[in-house]
Amino acid sequence: MEHTPEQKPWSFLGKAHHPFKQAAVAAGLMVVFLLASWLMSGVGPEGFSQRLPWIISLAFLLLFAVFNSIFCLAAGQVDKYWQRSVIAYLAVGLVGIGLAWLITGRFLTEVGSFKWLYMVVTFCYLVFISIINFMRTIVDFAQGEKWEKPKITSKKRGY
Repeated sequence: MEHTPEQKPWSFLGKAHHPFKQAAVAAGLMVVFLLASWLMSGVGPEGFSQRLPWIISLAFLLLFAVFNSIFCLAAGQVDKYWQRSVIAYLAVGLVGIGLAWLITGRFLTEVGSFKWLYMVVTFCYLVFISIINFMRTIVDFAQGEKWEKPKITSKKRGY
């Protein structure tokens, strides 16, 4: 597909997808993988790890965090997008924790270091999305500035 110079080529990462849609996709894929892990525990090997549902839940939470931060660059209203993104992140996290708890019968505090892993991923997500928003604010400010030629003075400065 050719595009004219006025049109930008379509890019999946160049569009700000709604955070709740991203959360729905991440949670949906998480549910599929968690159901597969639940089936594996029923018919699979005896050494099935009780940590696998927690790993899957954390992996999809991290996947949501990465893609949501990337999509944040193309958002029109940064403040609304940031607020909805944090709510969507919490929703994906709570769905994952709830389903992993239902599958394993063990709560987050009973599964080793996963409580700390969730805290680290959450902290990193908040820092990363804040850095991206800050970078975007700087770029928007710089693009709005009008450049003028520096004035030449007759004074000699320097050494």
